[in-house]
Amino acid sequence: MKISAFVLLFNVVFAVSPVRAADAVVGSVKSATGRTVARRGTDTITITGGTHLLLNDTLQTGADGRLGAILQDGTRVSLGPNSELKIDRFVYDPSGAKFGLLLQLVHGALAYVSGRIAQFAPQSVSVETPVGVLGLRGTHFAVSLDGN
Repeated sequence: MKISAFVLLFNVVFAVSPVRAADAVVGSVKSATGRTVARRGTDTITITGGTHLLLNDTLQTGADGRLGAILQDGTRVSLGPNSELKIDRFVYDPSGAKFGLLLQLVHGALAYVSGRIAQFAPQSVSVETPVGVLGLRGTHFAVSLDGN
């Protein structure tokens, strides 16, 4: 009887699944116009101002789409039309001296302004593209990639 009660209590306490690392909120959208969506696993959600961004989100804009977002360390990213960007890694833990930011730009236009991760550990920030990796050594940059 005691074991059954413990199992029942365990199931009730842990029935609400904890937030997984992959579900961690890493930032939010400040502005979005036109067609802007985020792919989260198998789901596709429409992005609007205020939408929370999660680790592993893939952001996509259509021909009329643009979006601006701020990550939790203050990093600012903007996407132009016909762009696709994945938030592959985001680690911001100043008390533990752990930092990391990896963005993957598949195609389109990206404007980037550094946040605190780049202040503390610039070597831990990079943007991967199909043609190479951009390492951060300054505070801002812009890149545009043709879909081909």
